[in-house]
Amino acid sequence: MKVDFHCHTRASDGTLPPQELVDLAIEKQVDWLAITDHDTTAGYEQVKDYAAQQGLRLSSGVEVSVLWQNRTIHIVGLNMDVSNQPFQAMLSDIRDLRWQRVAQINEKLMKRGHPCMMARLKEMVGEGVAGRPHVAQILVERQYVSGISQAFDKFLKTGRSAFVNAQWPALEDAVKLIVDAGGIAVVAHPGQYKLTSRKLNLMLEAFSHAGGQGLEVVTSPNRTSESVGMADRAKRYGFYASMGSDFHSPEHRWRNLGWLAELPDGVTPIYEAL
Repeated sequence: MKVDFHCHTRASDGTLPPQELVDLAIEKQVDWLAITDHDTTAGYEQVKDYAAQQGLRLSSGVEVSVLWQNRTIHIVGLNMDVSNQPFQAMLSDIRDLRWQRVAQINEKLMKRGHPCMMARLKEMVGEGVAGRPHVAQILVERQYVSGISQAFDKFLKTGRSAFVNAQWPALEDAVKLIVDAGGIAVVAHPGQYKLTSRKLNLMLEAFSHAGGQGLEVVTSPNRTSESVGMADRAKRYGFYASMGSDFHSPEHRWRNLGWLAELPDGVTPIYEAL
């Protein structure tokens, strides 16, 4: 079975409208998909009936940023009841935090002589979810930088002139709200946080204690030492093993929808819990 439980639409920071993402999943022969936009379930809600009509199995999903020991960690929630009010209130609060953050970034850039970008941001984001990638796109548009990565390197990442710390919810609080909404909480792309092995284990222990049940073990088309190590951790902590491409755009050819290696032996696939 071909699955992908981590991808994004235009409802957050992806480039495809939800229906086009479903069409692409069908083209790529994905059997089971979860749309996991940042801090919103709008993309999933827009397309769930269409996916059913097309014969694609679609699960609700979300990706939220949380804080653990002052570090940002991404948690994917799968299979939540999207009508759950406390869960949706958390997402609404995070979306507000994101707008506050980009407004503060804009102020820092204006102090450096950049023209205000709030009107362009609102035009670009629409009813979606604002974030630093949108700021980066505007910096590219205005020819301050040559690409998105340069925008982060020059202005937006930690330690740079326009960086603003984000006050995300605590890991424990976000996991609880996902679980209380009937969902399964999953640590997204655990290899990206540049944690030492000891720190990663401590974070996973805190995540498990909070009610988390899943770990993204496979995030690329190739079997890697990282996926083998994450499979070992999934077995050690009793986590379900998830798979997700973190797809954002067809232009990112190194990260195609559903383009994932098989799970290593001995783990319990997360779809058994879904």
